[in-house]
Amino acid sequence: MVTNKTIEQLTSVLSWAAERQKILNHNIANADTPHYRRRDLDFAQVLAEKKNRIPLRRTHPRHLAGSTHQTQFTDTDWGVVRVDQNGVDIEVEMVTATQNAMYIQSLTQELNSQFRRLRMAIGGRS
Repeated sequence: MVTNKTIEQLTSVLSWAAERQKILNHNIANADTPHYRRRDLDFAQVLAEKKNRIPLRRTHPRHLAGSTHQTQFTDTDWGVVRVDQNGVDIEVEMVTATQNAMYIQSLTQELNSQFRRLRMAIGGRS
């Protein structure tokens, strides 16, 4: 279904993924910089922040209660232990950047599909 909210959400997530790609590329570029610590955007944390803005309600007695437990994966020192104290594992960064690029590609395809449906609804099949 094509709605302004769907398109807005897709563009919002696409912006987040593009920002994450910049950070991952920055990590790759600094793979040989002494004392550099890798950075990443934590989707779970962003989602938790969004969730805190929307109050959870039980609309039926058999529904499960919402949880306020927040798991944050902010520890990024899991990388290779190196003499120069650099926390970037280039192989992990390349895989993560590739996964994120594929995610961006799928979001772009879905957004294009939404616009194609919208054009069809406005102008017909011609």
